[in-house]
Amino acid sequence: MTRLAALDLRRGRYVAHSSSLTADGMWIANGTFQVLDEPADARELGAAVRRMLGASRAGVPTPALRDGPSPFAPVLDALGLRTWATYAKGTRHVDVEQDAGTVVVSPTRNGGAREGFVGLTEHAVRLTDPGDAELGEALRAALDRSR
Repeated sequence: MTRLAALDLRRGRYVAHSSSLTADGMWIANGTFQVLDEPADARELGAAVRRMLGASRAGVPTPALRDGPSPFAPVLDALGLRTWATYAKGTRHVDVEQDAGTVVVSPTRNGGAREGFVGLTEHAVRLTDPGDAELGEALRAALDRSR
């Protein structure tokens, strides 16, 4: 099963969050997240993202996105923000995908509220069964490449 998570760096805080695949085939935030203040060492970052990957599920019900709260609302609430557009402004984002023992860490370009975070797949790094520190170092390098 493929699992999906992300690590964001926003105003001196890391936000690791998890996504799940709906029964309709759409990836959505699943409400599982962790906020870490800078400086966080590589092992802490890797462990946080590993927990987010572990919380990723498949076959979850598709939410009514137009009528209900955003699936990302728990993160926004924890940070005291009202909108995803505010969250995205100035945020660096890294996508993390796991399939069995392979973990792919991909930096992104911040396209703002309109485009979202656009993958820079040419800079993706593929790891095989990484430990927390190795994963954390790859996350840091990807955040440095994100813009």
